Amino acid sequence: MPSKKLLYLIYIYFIIASISKATDELEEIARVGIIGAGIGGTSAAYFLRDLFGDKVLIDIFEKQHVGGRLAPVTIGGHNYNAGGTIIHPANLYMLNFTDILGLECDAHPEPGRLGIWNGEEVMFSTSDYLPVTLAKMFWRYGMDAYNIKNWVQENTLACMTNLYKFQRDGHAFSSVEDLLNAMCPHLVDFTRLSIRDLFKKDGFSDRFIDEFVYGALRINYGQTSGIHALVGSVSMAGVEPGLWNVVGGNQQVPQGLLRKSGANLIRGKVTTVSLSSDESPPVYQIDYLPGTSTNKDDINSKEYDIVIVATPLYKGVSNIKFEDFQKDIEPVHYDFHLTVASFIEGLPNSSYFGFDSVDSLPSCMMTTNESLFFNSLSKQKPVSGKTAEKPVYRIFSNKVLKVDELKQLIPEWSDLKVVSWMAYPEYPSSLKNLPSFTLHEQMYHINAIEMAASAMEMSVIGAKNVALLAYYRYTGQYDKIDELLTNDSSSEKTEL
Repeated sequence: MPSKKLLYLIYIYFIIASISKATDELEEIARVGIIGAGIGGTSAAYFLRDLFGDKVLIDIFEKQHVGGRLAPVTIGGHNYNAGGTIIHPANLYMLNFTDILGLECDAHPEPGRLGIWNGEEVMFSTSDYLPVTLAKMFWRYGMDAYNIKNWVQENTLACMTNLYKFQRDGHAFSSVEDLLNAMCPHLVDFTRLSIRDLFKKDGFSDRFIDEFVYGALRINYGQTSGIHALVGSVSMAGVEPGLWNVVGGNQQVPQGLLRKSGANLIRGKVTTVSLSSDESPPVYQIDYLPGTSTNKDDINSKEYDIVIVATPLYKGVSNIKFEDFQKDIEPVHYDFHLTVASFIEGLPNSSYFGFDSVDSLPSCMMTTNESLFFNSLSKQKPVSGKTAEKPVYRIFSNKVLKVDELKQLIPEWSDLKVVSWMAYPEYPSSLKNLPSFTLHEQMYHINAIEMAASAMEMSVIGAKNVALLAYYRYTGQYDKIDELLTNDSSSEKTEL
């Protein structure tokens, strides 16, 4: 019979062997190719570096500029946020990124009064004095103006708190529906009906929905109260107090995350993703045109163990081809919404809205009439946080405006910049199916989360989920994927 000393040595041997085996799992460097250097792609690179340590090589392909839809526009010698402009105080990832990157928050990106215009008259406007604003809100909308804040907190922001906890604990989900169910099961139900129907069911008045809610949807998504209720609830969070942006421009966040990740930026346009080897684990090949080349003879190729698509794969938006896969990988069959932002250095026509002077005109005018040629008019603040020498206004519209249309709102200007982009999905009133984050065994799509709602923080949440999925599958840790979650979410902390 073996001695106790021998048994002890054997036990120690197996412990050391187990530790060595776990360490050896990451001895091979994982090769990751990320397509798109917006907030989704760069945050995915940051999270992957945190998970893999130095056992990963990350390439990020970008055909335009780092930051994607967060790119600024320069007018009158100042920079302004053109794409993703505002961040909610409950967006913990964006808050933590600014802290990690040593950036500053500007708590008042769009100060001033709010007005709601129906094409004929201003139906409601706030005051420079809070007590007066509260009285006006109550007079026109009753308790709806108070109840909406509690509704957003209970039905949307509390669910975000749950998700932050799950992701901090390392849980990952294969599909958007699984992720929403983990946050709060009712969020999936929210994708099955319109925001108008949901608010009517929850007791909000027609006046509040048709004016305040409709106006918020027009300025945030350029769409109507017929969109599904989940994205509608996110839109309502976007008109709460305390919104902020990053001093110097929100694009600094993805730029900083790219540096922190140590990823290699490849300037070029991805043309094809193909399955180089269908054995398990698979090997993928990315073909791309370097720089600004359009000559097909210039195509380069690189192979990867993991591919992450961090750009929209929607009908009419994506030109990436997927080849040699047993199952077709096709774009999501929903249209993308064109958003046009016209930045104008000049004074607005206050009489168009029925005001005697620019000083009496609300600094942000929402609209509630779908037939109007513009969605909103709002005075802008430079990303520097300083006051511009001349006022700059931003006009949101669903098309490029004609000169005579612009002149109706701002008769004369000294500078004009127009930025148009396919900003987010054209949201239906009901979604039959929510997409999967997984395109293939080790190929993922961050932007799948946009069908639930499009926002900077949502992109980061999708990136974190995809990074966890990729890491767990690469290292064979499947127990953290789609695990039934029963943890108490009440102990949430603000550190991620």
